[in-house]
Amino acid sequence: MKINLKIVALCVVCFLVGGGVGYGLSVFANYVANNDAGEIMCPDNAAPDENGCCPGEIYTDMGDQGFNCCPDDGGDCFPPIR
Repeated sequence: MKINLKIVALCVVCFLVGGGVGYGLSVFANYVANNDAGEIMCPDNAAPDENGCCPGEIYTDMGDQGFNCCPDDGGDCFPPIR
């Protein structure tokens, strides 16, 4: 029986490509399962309040910049989490 090296090489390439695609899909599925884009949390993993501000932030009217969440001890303000 004669072994056709072209067929063996093609089988090895197909196996490697299939394994790479399968691994990539499993990594992507794991990322999606563990990173629910619909549930944004504050840096300390607390849920934002009804205004979208994290603990230690005050919902502040900043005029033409709209309402933002500002640290109660000073610092940069950010848009509320929605």
